[in-house]
Amino acid sequence: MDLQERAFALAKHLHDENIIKLDDLDQLKNETYEEIVLLLRKKLQETYPQTKLKRMMKSVHFANGFPDERLKRVAIILTDEIEQYLNLNKFLDHDTSVEFFNNKITSADFAINPTSLVEVAFESLCICRGPKK
Repeated sequence: MDLQERAFALAKHLHDENIIKLDDLDQLKNETYEEIVLLLRKKLQETYPQTKLKRMMKSVHFANGFPDERLKRVAIILTDEIEQYLNLNKFLDHDTSVEFFNNKITSADFAINPTSLVEVAFESLCICRGPKK
């Protein structure tokens, strides 16, 4: 799976879990992973305007060493903003998400590089669950 597919999978998951509403989900298949992440952030801001995000310490972010600025920006938005929206609104347990991320990146067959780290960041957010029905 590439980053665009991971971004689309997260968007579909958030929509299917009734966390956000996406009017034309299939249209996102034509967007870049960065455009999808920016849209998800916007939708979460609109859907949960009462959520007050905490400023994160950018100096210790895993993406700081990424040479690709776009990939770095997406990683920071995923883990510092989207993850907070999901956690603060009780759709995702932060500790479970971090444990998932850490277990994946420390497995013996995991090849650590900027793209694979961001792929796991997308995956770690897909374990969120929407409101109970």
